[in-house]
Amino acid sequence: MTLPSPLFVPGTSVGPYIVERRLTQGSVGVVYVARDGQGAPVVLKAVAANAPNGGGRARVAREARALASIAHPGVVRALSTGEHLGTPWIAKEYVAGVDLKHLLADRGPMRADSALRHGTLLAEAVAAVHKAGVVHRDIHPSGIVVTAEGRIALVDLGLAKRKLEPRESDVPTVDREALGAPAYLSPEQIEHGLADERSDIWALGCVLYEMMAGTPPFGRGGAATTASILRDEPSIPAGVGSAGDIVSACLRKSSFARVSSARELASLLRAALESAHDGQAGSEGFARVLPIARESSRPFAHSSPPTPDPRPSAPAPARAPGPSRPPSVPPPRARLASTPSSRPPPRSSNSMRAAPPQGRVKGAAVRAAFVWFSSTYGDAACAQVLQLASPELQSLLRPSDRAHGVMASTWYETALIGELVEIVERIAASDDVDEYRARLAAAVAKDNVDGVYRSLFRLIATPSLLEANAQRVWGTYCNEGAFVVRVPRPGAFEARLRGWSAHHAALCALVSHLIEHFLRTIGYNGLVVERTQCVSNEDGQCVFEGTWLA
Repeated sequence: MTLPSPLFVPGTSVGPYIVERRLTQGSVGVVYVARDGQGAPVVLKAVAANAPNGGGRARVAREARALASIAHPGVVRALSTGEHLGTPWIAKEYVAGVDLKHLLADRGPMRADSALRHGTLLAEAVAAVHKAGVVHRDIHPSGIVVTAEGRIALVDLGLAKRKLEPRESDVPTVDREALGAPAYLSPEQIEHGLADERSDIWALGCVLYEMMAGTPPFGRGGAATTASILRDEPSIPAGVGSAGDIVSACLRKSSFARVSSARELASLLRAALESAHDGQAGSEGFARVLPIARESSRPFAHSSPPTPDPRPSAPAPARAPGPSRPPSVPPPRARLASTPSSRPPPRSSNSMRAAPPQGRVKGAAVRAAFVWFSSTYGDAACAQVLQLASPELQSLLRPSDRAHGVMASTWYETALIGELVEIVERIAASDDVDEYRARLAAAVAKDNVDGVYRSLFRLIATPSLLEANAQRVWGTYCNEGAFVVRVPRPGAFEARLRGWSAHHAALCALVSHLIEHFLRTIGYNGLVVERTQCVSNEDGQCVFEGTWLA
């Protein structure tokens, strides 16, 4: 790829614009400030004609289509596109401000409340991108501009892709490493070269972390950063309170276990900010954190020409205290009951535990199991479940719903789900409990493997993938415990489960059947799984051994 520098010199006429000065230069293009016919500033990005990911023309056209479909103050507007002497370009709205990368470099990490405020605006902008059917795929601080008025804007959607665009416009395998800033790539982007809305959630988590810590969570790039993204958990800065829980929920290795959407993330951040504000109102209030852009020794992407600021910095007036409210994070999705009286007590502000708390199971398998139970055994059996349930379990169950209120995306306390499993087995499996468990597991496997988790189970479709990715699948359904699989010979595996502190005997008994039917559904023919050790029997771990027709 050839990228002459500079592509345009000051004074060059490019379409209806006159180039004024260069802002930044990247690997595939150069960004300029230009003026339109009325003298108003615009941002002009020139892209090398032979750039990767379809060439310059395709990149410009894709970004223009993406921007045209989004109308939100947190996303820049595209003005026009064209070519100048064979070089494709796109003109975009000029946003006067400082990019987040240089803001953090100059002023250091933000306070937690400032990061929450910035993060809320950023998540709302990404939610608008997703609502328009667009995946950003390259969220990082250099592409985010903060203005003096407090606006935050996504200014670079060069790698954004509309979900309805044909697969041919995707990046070829050999070019996938060029997609996105390496420090903000999600595990699935690194391993498979694929990105969706959940990959943007990961990148948002990285940016939120950097706002609070001053550095990206896994390093700034290179092989060590890539390895850390795939292997390590982020070290949440001390003293950030519930903001740390939200970041942890964004940075789960399994994309299915992350915060489910940018809109939900914005809601969590807003609630955490309001809770923090309620705790501080009446004392010092919030200091103004969005500073007036000031001159720096480095060029800022999309920054305004440096001008003196005659106004002294002053704190914003404190907001009047509102009514007290319990913190929404954590765990935002983890509590079973919906009534205010059943919510868990607020956790201390310096808690660094990831949300949701350890010892939870995902509702995806539980919901599928209860739908099958309701369809198979009828209303009378469901009514009996309610009669036998403890008061806390009753607060979860909703008789008007086929799944009795169990939500696929919610994390639930293991003890309560274990109680539910025991009650259902007592009602349905009067004689052969193993036969009942096998039928239930087959129904759950069909629902999950053939449903929204189809791509998850592709990660364990072969024995070598099973060894490599078993923990990712386990982590999608249970947020604690090390699940390690070894395939010692063709047609056999051994799975060892350690560290499941919330272990429940009824759930563990069901796990062997779920493993068997999950793997059968994806092609492990004739698989039979047996549980050979269990902590309930005072063994140090739970061990599952399986054989299939290799």
